[in-house]
Amino acid sequence: MRAAFTLVELLVVMAVIGTLIGITLPAVQRVREASRRTQCQSNLKSMGIALTAFEASKRSFPPGDDAFTMRYHAWSSYILPFLDEDTVGRRIDYQKSWNAPGGNDAISDTSLPVYVCPTGIVSFAGKQDYGGVLGSAIPSSATGKLHPDWEHSGILYATDSKHRQPAKAAMVVDGLSKTIVVSEGVDRGVAGTDTESQIGNSRWSCGTNCFLHNSRVVNTPDVDGFRSNHLGGVNALFADGRVLFLVDDVAPDVVLAMCTKDGREVVAAEGS
Repeated sequence: MRAAFTLVELLVVMAVIGTLIGITLPAVQRVREASRRTQCQSNLKSMGIALTAFEASKRSFPPGDDAFTMRYHAWSSYILPFLDEDTVGRRIDYQKSWNAPGGNDAISDTSLPVYVCPTGIVSFAGKQDYGGVLGSAIPSSATGKLHPDWEHSGILYATDSKHRQPAKAAMVVDGLSKTIVVSEGVDRGVAGTDTESQIGNSRWSCGTNCFLHNSRVVNTPDVDGFRSNHLGGVNALFADGRVLFLVDDVAPDVVLAMCTKDGREVVAAEGS
């Protein structure tokens, strides 16, 4: 009876094992990414349900950033009761700034799984991987012009002295099913940096986690917004609750049309 493998046999076995790993590992990675992408879509669908319920209850969408009051609470803070996160929501003092010492500052460090994409790499307390869409800062290729009220051309815009009230459903003349309300903006912000009101901090409780569509290419590096670690595109939530995967090479004017609530663009939707 043979006591052991020969060197040649061991080399053959190792080669076979290496080949099998080379074949199966990419498949395993694809399955894992598919699961992460599905979870990300589920997060956005939950936000869609919450935003729809908020609008039905309040007769308007929440402000993207409650800047007019100078308290800077976020859309993602206002919808907490409709996300089964009322326990967190009841602890927030909306009469004070989003990070007021002695209460709101501690709550802003609460991590909420629904606001964290599973493909994210950066991790810090209160992280928000999804941003409300303020509108579009990209001019139309057909006219070469920006939307006349481009900073407030989306649904979740920041309130100010001219736009004191948040958007109502009736203002979305392009159609709820054709207008993006929230998009992935993964890994914006770094733990330990200034947490006052900069977009890059990306905390769910801070109104400045909103962003403009400001790049003609989806998934542009170092751009705040419309960015993910999913292969080939980003997940986006439409105002009717539908989630669409926007592929990286989606036409710029299509994204522009999707980001404005009243641009009246005639552009067919693209995605997957």
